[in-house]
Amino acid sequence: MPTSMPTYIIEPWGQDIWDKKRRIRSGGLCDNSCSGHGICTLNNNCKCYVGSDGEDDWTGPDCSLRTCPKDYAWVGEVIGANDLHPRVECSNKGICNRQTGMCECFLGYDGIACQRSMCPENCNYRGACFPERILADKAGRKYEVPWDAMKAVGCLCDVGYRGPACDEQECPSGPDPLDGFGNEAGRDCSGRGVCNYDSGLCTCFSGFFGNRCQHQTVLI
Repeated sequence: MPTSMPTYIIEPWGQDIWDKKRRIRSGGLCDNSCSGHGICTLNNNCKCYVGSDGEDDWTGPDCSLRTCPKDYAWVGEVIGANDLHPRVECSNKGICNRQTGMCECFLGYDGIACQRSMCPENCNYRGACFPERILADKAGRKYEVPWDAMKAVGCLCDVGYRGPACDEQECPSGPDPLDGFGNEAGRDCSGRGVCNYDSGLCTCFSGFFGNRCQHQTVLI
């Protein structure tokens, strides 16, 4: 009778194969070990870590590339009825720098995700730049539901200036001296002249004078 239990010798090549299979099953063969930015799954694919917002912080086969902030796309593919604005990196108005994770916005767009348009010429420092939702609110209106309510912006000009970039100087105006439509109807120079928006001075029609064309020439 044998004096001890049989001894089994595992061939080296067999152990190597076993170790390899074990590494595969445990997900140990992912590229670059997922760069330390993800978890290697059982299929040897990297699952990159996500941030506090639930979005992936890293991308690429080995999670070596940074992702950029997302917002509603200015232009995108249809994803549902009346829905053309999915959340995408840099809002489709910029290029994602995969090294820094920062958006490089196209001309005319701003924000960490290029999610806002820009006011022309920064309103020439003669006004403030607000999104449409705020502009509507200041005008006593509501513009809250549309997708671009906080994306498209415009200038709210200081008193005395107008235009998309607040680059036009308003002329003085008042009631029409002939009781027609004057400044209450939005007319420059009391409705009796033409405004030079470069100088802010009125050129009165024949028969009228004054800095706002508020006087009528006396006919003798």
